[in-house]
Amino acid sequence: MLLLTSIPPISGPILSPLMAPITVLLPQWMLIVLFAIIPFYMWLSYWPGRKAKVVPIRASAFSPDKVPSNLDTIVIGSGSGGSSCSNILAQSGQRVLLLEQHEERTGGCTHTFRINGCEWDTGLHYTSEGMGLATHRAGALLKFMSRGKQEWKRLDDPYDQVIFPPDQNVSPGRPNYNQYDFNSDHSLGKKLSREILARIDPGNDFLLKQCEVWMELATIINKGFTALGSTRVTPRFLHFLLSKKVNQLYTLSSYSVRDVQYAIFNCGYSISDLYKDCPKAPPGNEPDPVLRRLKAVLNHPIGDYAVQPREATFAAQGITMAHYMEGAAYTVGPTGNLSIRNSSMLRNFGGEVLCDATVEQIIIEDGRAVGVLVRNTSAGQDGPITEIRAKNIVCATSVFNLHNKLLPQDHPSVKEFRDETKRTIKPSNGHVFLFCKIRGEAEELELPRHNLWYFNSYDMDQAFDQYYADPVTHRPPTVYIGFPCTKDPTWSKRLPGVSNAILISDGLFEWFEKWHGTHVHERGDDYESFKEQLAKHLLDILYETVPQVKGKVEYWTLGTPLTEVSYLASYHAASYGTKCDTNIFNRLNSKWTTNPQTSIPGLYMAGSDAFLPAVCGAMYGGILGAASILGYGGSLRMAFAFLSEFANDLQEANPKMGRVAAYLMAIKNFITEPVAN
Repeated sequence: MLLLTSIPPISGPILSPLMAPITVLLPQWMLIVLFAIIPFYMWLSYWPGRKAKVVPIRASAFSPDKVPSNLDTIVIGSGSGGSSCSNILAQSGQRVLLLEQHEERTGGCTHTFRINGCEWDTGLHYTSEGMGLATHRAGALLKFMSRGKQEWKRLDDPYDQVIFPPDQNVSPGRPNYNQYDFNSDHSLGKKLSREILARIDPGNDFLLKQCEVWMELATIINKGFTALGSTRVTPRFLHFLLSKKVNQLYTLSSYSVRDVQYAIFNCGYSISDLYKDCPKAPPGNEPDPVLRRLKAVLNHPIGDYAVQPREATFAAQGITMAHYMEGAAYTVGPTGNLSIRNSSMLRNFGGEVLCDATVEQIIIEDGRAVGVLVRNTSAGQDGPITEIRAKNIVCATSVFNLHNKLLPQDHPSVKEFRDETKRTIKPSNGHVFLFCKIRGEAEELELPRHNLWYFNSYDMDQAFDQYYADPVTHRPPTVYIGFPCTKDPTWSKRLPGVSNAILISDGLFEWFEKWHGTHVHERGDDYESFKEQLAKHLLDILYETVPQVKGKVEYWTLGTPLTEVSYLASYHAASYGTKCDTNIFNRLNSKWTTNPQTSIPGLYMAGSDAFLPAVCGAMYGGILGAASILGYGGSLRMAFAFLSEFANDLQEANPKMGRVAAYLMAIKNFITEPVAN
């Protein structure tokens, strides 16, 4: 009270006429509060991107004269993470340069390409329904970045179908199906559990109960990652509020998928039991015919993180299950548009997007990242080098590329990364891709509108071991079979009379290492012969699962892990960045993964290694990277701007909802909605 009475009345030649009525009606203390709130609100609501419009324009080829001056941030890599990070930074008012090493296009694993009158996506084959809905946080963030330019189409149920070869190892009196549908489930997996068990062991109440435990674990993992992501952008003194969920996540992530299945289905473990310990599954195949089938079918998401059950962290299984629990979606138009629409925001604020730009090295001066050395990819190793400086540098191309290629190799951080006592993470495996052009319209050919997953055996680990040891003799353990022509509603207008298929199986970089460093199309007869043998497996699987396309495949081309190295600059063809084994979320590795911060001032991470693999996880990793650069104040402004638009979307979906209720729901969903929804 003494403080308030000591402040003279608010007056002045300019304010007096305006404020006279207010000063009469309001107490002086209230005026002081009002004059404190107004500047804060003006500061909080400052977000230059609010009124910016996105005009999608493809990236130009790199040349020094196209580089803007006075850059705030340089982002290396234009995949989902790099595009998201650069978009948010640009909306905050920063001048951002986004660099992509691909000679012709941006997008990383989300880009599309055309050959012989057909088109294929490369990494975004489908995503969760939530990514396409502006009433979900993920979808609202995508709309916020693209200004609603990117549309999505929900996939009909089933969105996935898993197909096994005929197998006579079945218990007496039990059904012997070899196809299992995965439909959207808004009951946290209870409906899906009943549907799966109906085709394996109907009426088994114990297994139904344990299936529900399995599904509930996915929800716990999902919430754990939401909490973990929150710790990356909130002050440390608040982390105690999130510690329980984060600790649960770390505990479950230390178990393998195989061991968790053994604990739940063989030992009858509950969730509380798993928080205490997880028994090791015995070696060899599952002897019980019912459990053998059930475990294999429940491994359905394995293709989305590409690690066999014996090695895979249950966290990867759980988050992928949760990601698709409520269904799936696909882009309207080519998937490559996603990067173009997100990155085009940069030009509104003096930034630029350039492809054909290989970053040779990050410049470190006085311990701080201050710039990059760049050359044209098309010019080869002998091309001229351009030095570009900025206040911040973001690596959105994996922690392995950062420490094995981009940083000076004598830097202390590189030496620490190579110390096996301080890092146990490994690069993920690569993939083999078969891209097929098919004669005829998808509707006439009756091509599936859902994704097919071919699983070579119910004995999953054995199938992986045999394939990795001899990929010529043995078929791949899992194969994704997708038809973008049936999922994209614009396809028939853009490419009439033509259909496409994409088949993807696992592939080890080690198989191709002897050809590493050779040029595309110049790898010799042995390489081409090996590709032919791998392609035969995939073509045979295609014709077995979708027999109507046999004789109508006009053209096909096979991509190998070296293709990923050449076109995506993946370190050792690591499709997902860091391998999703039981080490990835070990606290020892928290410095390297699920973390947008680095030990080098001015250097940040974005993309999958800043948070999680795949398109959605990398998007969040990009946003976390941007938030790290913006700091708490800038992140608060970003959140305020986003919540305003999120509330608008919620009101649009429910016109009866009031503005205050919409804001409250937007805040609730922003804070609590799991990352995989």
